[in-house]
Amino acid sequence: MKPLIYKIILVTISILLLTGKPAFAQVRPLTMENAVKLALEKNRDLQVATLETAKSTQKVREARSYALPTVAASAQYLYFPQKQVSFLPGSFVGLGENQLATFRVGGSNAFVGGVAVSQPLFQAGIRSGIRAAQIYENASAEGLNEVRASVVTDVKKAYLDVLITQEQLRLQEQSLLRNEQALRDSRSLLAQGRASRVDTLRAFVSTENLRPEISRLNNRVEITKTILKRTMGLDEQEAIALQDSLRYDKTGFVIPGTDAFFEAVQARPEVHRLELTEKLNREQIALQTAERAPKLSAIGLLQSQAQANHLKLADYSWPLSSYVGLQVNVPIFSGFRTVSRIQQAVITRQQSETQLVNLKEMVRAEVKIGLSNVEEARLRIETQRQTVTVAELGYRITRDRWKQGIASRLELSDAELSLTQAKSNHLQAVYDFLTASVELDKVMGRIR
Repeated sequence: MKPLIYKIILVTISILLLTGKPAFAQVRPLTMENAVKLALEKNRDLQVATLETAKSTQKVREARSYALPTVAASAQYLYFPQKQVSFLPGSFVGLGENQLATFRVGGSNAFVGGVAVSQPLFQAGIRSGIRAAQIYENASAEGLNEVRASVVTDVKKAYLDVLITQEQLRLQEQSLLRNEQALRDSRSLLAQGRASRVDTLRAFVSTENLRPEISRLNNRVEITKTILKRTMGLDEQEAIALQDSLRYDKTGFVIPGTDAFFEAVQARPEVHRLELTEKLNREQIALQTAERAPKLSAIGLLQSQAQANHLKLADYSWPLSSYVGLQVNVPIFSGFRTVSRIQQAVITRQQSETQLVNLKEMVRAEVKIGLSNVEEARLRIETQRQTVTVAELGYRITRDRWKQGIASRLELSDAELSLTQAKSNHLQAVYDFLTASVELDKVMGRIR
């Protein structure tokens, strides 16, 4: 008994050393609802969009700061190897009237310090700047909603991709079981002399032909799970087990009303964002136009300076000087830069207007196509459901007739293939309906 335990321990240690992963990884059970919640927490595109909204909030704060006073302190030390020169009329020192006398004044060391204040009193562009920043903040919020809708849609579609691949694998495994049973029956009938060797070989080939497809689907399941985990923002090494199934529930789908286009336009974050962008461009025109207006500010300065030929600061005299006043800046000519910027803003606004009209037309087309896809998939589900029932009955009858020696092996193969194809078509129709429903929710702006 002990040698067996030792072998198990050694095998476990070997697995850990070779793979670097635990032998029994914890599997995360995952419903579609939980997958969406995790994506909203961990998806990196959504995190980037959230940071963009935070940045837009700071832009509003920055725009408002232009209406507040600006206070700046400055300090300066100067050393003069040769002291400053002042010029006086020559008559002050007995020189001619046309001559100038030069004097070197001041100390070798000079210190200057002060505090300057400037308060805008009138600047036409400040209010436009604040409104533009607020519009940008709202547009960023709509951009976040747009990214959120895309993430939710992508996660749901990735989840459905995993489900349909798993179901396709299950159908092929069921087909393999039926063919293996047919192979066993064929061998038994061959032993009894009631079946030909060709029928047995055909049954063997049909069975073996299914194995590569099952291997491919197994690999496809892992690929779709990897895509789902990446879309959610999970680590690719984490194991997941999907809890939902592909299920058609017509009662759970809400059909849009006659005003579906109007509903979609009112709800789509892309439309809201572009409408806000158009308003933002209008404010940009006002902001550039404001550059032509004069600017009035109240200014003030408190300053102290001292000079001496030594660095004994305690012996320095620090006289103060100050002033307050008004400052006006009147733009006269800027090389046509302001005019060019205004025209650029006007063209940008025209572009956004055209884009908005184009987007609304795209929404109209998307709503029509989305409704058509959902309805087409729903009709296929109803048709394929009946087809599966008929194919199951046909397979059972053909199998019983084949066992009695009435039907051929080829008829049985055709009946089995028809059953598998009917189930696969029904499965595809359910998948198409669910995918089209998810896409229609996004088109209608139902995802927030």
